[in-house]
This record gives sequence, C-alpha cells and structure tokens, in this order.
Amino acid sequence: MKELHRIIHDASKDIYTKLDVVVNDFWEWSKFQKHEYEWETEYYNWAILNTIFAELIETTEHTDWSRKTINNLLYSIARDHECTILINKLCEKPISFLFLAQEGLFYSDVDVRWQLAHYLTKIHAPYSETEELIYKFSADSDEYVRRRALLALGYIKSKYAEEKALMAWNTNLEYQRIAALEVLYQIKSKKLEHYLKLARNSNFKYLRSNAERIIQELG
Repeated sequence: MKELHRIIHDASKDIYTKLDVVVNDFWEWSKFQKHEYEWETEYYNWAILNTIFAELIETTEHTDWSRKTINNLLYSIARDHECTILINKLCEKPISFLFLAQEGLFYSDVDVRWQLAHYLTKIHAPYSETEELIYKFSADSDEYVRRRALLALGYIKSKYAEEKALMAWNTNLEYQRIAALEVLYQIKSKKLEHYLKLARNSNFKYLRSNAERIIQELG
C-alpha cells in the first residue's frame, strides 16, 4: 500500500507508469478474491485508479498509447463494470473512445465489450462511425454483448436495427427476443404488431410481460 502511494505521488513517474502500477496492484489483489457478484467493488484503491485513469484520458492522445497502456485501459474498464465510472470518463474524449472501442472488439473480457457497445450511443450524434462499431459488437460471440449491442442499435435508430432484431428473434432465446421486441418498438417497425402477437402467445414468461408493457405504452 505504502509503495503504491509513493509511486503514484512521485512527480518523476509519468502517467503511463502510474497506470501500470495501479493496474498491477489490482491484478495482484484480485488473485486473493473470490470472483463472485460485484467482487471488484471491494478493491481498496478505486479512488486512485479512477484518478489515474481520468488524468491519462484527459492529458494524452490515443496515438501515443502503447499496447500495454491499451490493455491496461481495457482491463480497468472491465473491472469497473458495476459502477461504470471509467467508461463514462472515456465518453468525454470521443476520438479516444472510438479508438479503444475498435481495439476492444476482440478483447477477451465480456465486461469491457458490452460497455463499449452500450456507451458508444453516448457519442453517436457527432460521430456517426459509432454505428458501424456497434454493428460489429452485435455479432459478438457472447449473448449478453450481442443483446446490449442490439439495444444500442435500436437506441440510435440504426439502419441495421430491424435486421438484427429479426436475427435475434430467430435465436429462440428469451432475452434475445425481449431485446428484439424492444428494438422493433423503439424504431417503430411495421413488423412490431406481428411480433407482439407472437410474444403474447410465447411460452417465455418475461417475453409475454414485455409484450404487454409495450402494448400498454402504445395505448
């Protein structure tokens, strides 16, 4: 603990070295934790990690990031998936976010990929290239990442939204169908009525309840 604080407050250490140190500290700490629900929130140095991450995002450009820095940033975001403070900070630097999202497409940790897919919607208005990135995330190998990306496509009213919603429906997975129904509703698809009828007669309890909610909201 004392060594970490000494390095963090050492003016001779650059911001990249400080991020290395605090990420390594988290990694070492994690080895002795049970990786159960919300385990990351128990880390004792989140304040320091948040501060170092924010400083790096604010004061550096992605063109100067090494592979180690990129991996450290992605790892940190993944570990913050409950509070999402770090991904929200990244939204304040859209060009860096776009770069890191591209780098994160095939990053091994699901908890960074779903955040990137979801939070790209926050910078969509001025950066239309986010649509193609979200579309790529919608083909992810993980069901939850695909679902969050699909919902993101619906949120931005993407040209891909209906196509992806129908693909999700055809998986016959309950939560994929719930997301598909929500997207068809969000984009005001002409096919919504048909799929609402199917949903109301489904064997999936939560799909039926979501269909009823949408019907009520439609009036």
